[in-house]
Amino acid sequence: MSGSGSFGVNFKKVWDGVSSPLPAKLKDVGHSTEGSFVFVQANGAIAQYDFVHIDTEGQAAKCTTTLAAQTSQVGTAQIAAADNEYLWVWVGGQQGGGTGKGIKGSILTGYVAKNTLYTTATAGSADDTATTKLIGVVGLTATTATQAVELASTSIITT
Repeated sequence: MSGSGSFGVNFKKVWDGVSSPLPAKLKDVGHSTEGSFVFVQANGAIAQYDFVHIDTEGQAAKCTTTLAAQTSQVGTAQIAAADNEYLWVWVGGQQGGGTGKGIKGSILTGYVAKNTLYTTATAGSADDTATTKLIGVVGLTATTATQAVELASTSIITT
């Protein structure tokens, strides 16, 4: 990944690459008070708060245990994106996210707050059932249903 600085990170917006110029290049890294972000292109539709895997070309797809084995870069989409749209994806960072920051990820039913997060077979969602570990990130609240939970990070999220 290249780049540093804010790049005008707007993680609540998507770009189609046609009607307006892109704010950054694929895989550029930007920073805000919420943490670090990577600029990506959606490879398939992505729902708001989906966990995504980011490949070496800057393509982001809903993360599964199978896809996570292909790359170590994982993040969460803070806005929904259609196939081929561009967006900033939260990838954690030191003291990223946290209570009241609004940075969330989709977590399955029965998650215990602050437990280790793992990838799942459910595209876009994480859980605390051991599979491929998501290093550097935890959910801050327990779940009673699949839901978006605020996240906190201690580093850039990897597998």
